[in-house]
Amino acid sequence: MFNTFVGIDHNDATRNPSGRRRAIVAKACVECRRRKTKCIGTQPCTGCLACNVECVFPEYRRRGRKSQKALSNAPNNGYESIVNLLFPHTPVHSLKGLSRSDLLDRAKILNIEDDHSPLTSNQSSSIASPDILKPVKARAVPDVEANDRLYKLQYRDSRPFEWDETSPGYHPSVEDDVNSLSLSTDRRSSFVGISSVAAAIRALTSILPTQFLDERSTVPSSLPGYTENPPPIISSTTSYRVISHRDEQRLIDAYFATIHIFVPIIHEPSFRTKYLTSSGSQDRSWLALLNMVLALGSVATSPGDSDEDFEYYHVAQQYLSLESFGNGRLETLQALVLMGGQYLHSRNRPNIASAIIGACYRIASGLGLHLRLPEGTEGKRGELSPNEPTIHAPLIHNIQLCRIINRIQDRLLINSLLDDSEIQFYDDMLLSWFETLPPFLRLPDPNVPDFQDARVVLKWRYQNIRFLLHRPLVLDTVIRKTPLHCLSTNEQAIVSRCRNIAAESILSIQEEWRPNKICCWNAMWFMFQACLVTLMALAIEPTDHPEYPNWCNQVQIGIVTCEEMSKFSPVGQKTKVCLEQMFMAAIKGSPPTFRYEHISTQPPLDTIMGIFANDWDHLNGDAIFSQFTTPASSYIDDQILHMQYQPHR
Repeated sequence: MFNTFVGIDHNDATRNPSGRRRAIVAKACVECRRRKTKCIGTQPCTGCLACNVECVFPEYRRRGRKSQKALSNAPNNGYESIVNLLFPHTPVHSLKGLSRSDLLDRAKILNIEDDHSPLTSNQSSSIASPDILKPVKARAVPDVEANDRLYKLQYRDSRPFEWDETSPGYHPSVEDDVNSLSLSTDRRSSFVGISSVAAAIRALTSILPTQFLDERSTVPSSLPGYTENPPPIISSTTSYRVISHRDEQRLIDAYFATIHIFVPIIHEPSFRTKYLTSSGSQDRSWLALLNMVLALGSVATSPGDSDEDFEYYHVAQQYLSLESFGNGRLETLQALVLMGGQYLHSRNRPNIASAIIGACYRIASGLGLHLRLPEGTEGKRGELSPNEPTIHAPLIHNIQLCRIINRIQDRLLINSLLDDSEIQFYDDMLLSWFETLPPFLRLPDPNVPDFQDARVVLKWRYQNIRFLLHRPLVLDTVIRKTPLHCLSTNEQAIVSRCRNIAAESILSIQEEWRPNKICCWNAMWFMFQACLVTLMALAIEPTDHPEYPNWCNQVQIGIVTCEEMSKFSPVGQKTKVCLEQMFMAAIKGSPPTFRYEHISTQPPLDTIMGIFANDWDHLNGDAIFSQFTTPASSYIDDQILHMQYQPHR
């Protein structure tokens, strides 16, 4: 056997002194790749020089390695695109826990055409969560016949919707057209829609005995304050009542004790300081704001048939004209908000109020109040727990609720009768809002008594919009005189839910109303609407229905509660009379045994009006002022307490 050994060439050792293998080239030129030869990586390379061709290296793209997190999330990207397609504008986390049927229903009603979405730019602000703001599609095949029937409740005839809330003789002290207590066949009014009380009364009275309609067409002359031709509230020769600074201070105290919790738009220390230091000021914006505060303070403290608040309103009105809308000042905006958002509703002028609030929105936008100032501009912000009571908490949560209400009202304007899945969708949204309320706004809390009025009104508004959401179908059943057992399963569920929510509202108002004018003002409004739903059940269901006695009991509770609240509300007595007449007509004139046990104990007298609960009818304006005591921490200067003066003009 022969073995041949090849020695190491000295030149080769010199060429690679380290003895290592030649470095691997990371990239090769195009020609070397084509010829499948080794490339040294230089430009030009030896292969291209030998072949006398151009040496070109291709653009190199480094392919990085994906992280483990990216690899694990890769399949989810496709899933998310599909979910976003089926559920637009909906966070994925909000879909967790839903059943297959719920997901199908939600996908059906979220199949939207964005061009028909009624969302405006102002509705896209970050007040509520995105799932509250997503638009909803109209019914694919609406019930044309049902919509026609409901259409007639909104449009009685071909006359235009015109109204007059500015006439000097306008006297709404014993009427409440928001609840349509003065509804008549020849009265002109503005358009109010299917969710209005007028639509409910028209549906109910269409099936009640004719003599009931004849009785309701005339205001009972026995009501206190009623006159056939009421005189103007404010005439050109009106002389204003002379009051002291102490009395005016009490009105300011009353405002901040009762009204401020609902609309905390005034900084109380700054307002009181300016009140003391601006005596004799001719600042029109300030005088308008001051007189609106005094007017609302008078509303909260004066007897139900008093017109003292109108004096301050009339003075404020003199400082607020069309030119005021060109005055971009915060005090002008505050005065207009109090006028349109609170006072004019108490005086039954909702159309003027709505117009003013629309202008307020644009003034606020011009002032930049929608902007969030940079950190440090307003000083250090305090760290507060989401569940900690603050003066602005009721307003913030009320804004969130109103945004949902606006969505529902927009849908009802498009289609009076919503699909049952859409009704369920909005009802779930309302339930979710209520469950996320902080404890001090959801449940009674004796540790925060200042929030009780705001809490109950917020709760009643939530219950009100819930049964209004279901009520269009109830109105249709009333028009057709169709009892519950003749409806489909889905329709029975909607009608029953509407009646149950109305019953909850009646019991809640009966248990939680508080003896002051502001609370009773709201309670009366919500009580009347809830009782209308129960009266509709009595009007179309047979007397042997298992729930018939309970419905009678609920209406009787409403009547008794309205009578109790009539001490604080100017429309309490008339609301009671209307409910009694409709109740007797609904049960065919044969009332059942009165089952409601009157509770003699009144709610805690811990509000500013509570001290007058037991002797309200015997008080007059001067007596009311004498009952108040100025707190020790008041800003009023003792040296000017007894100065006499006219209202600020």
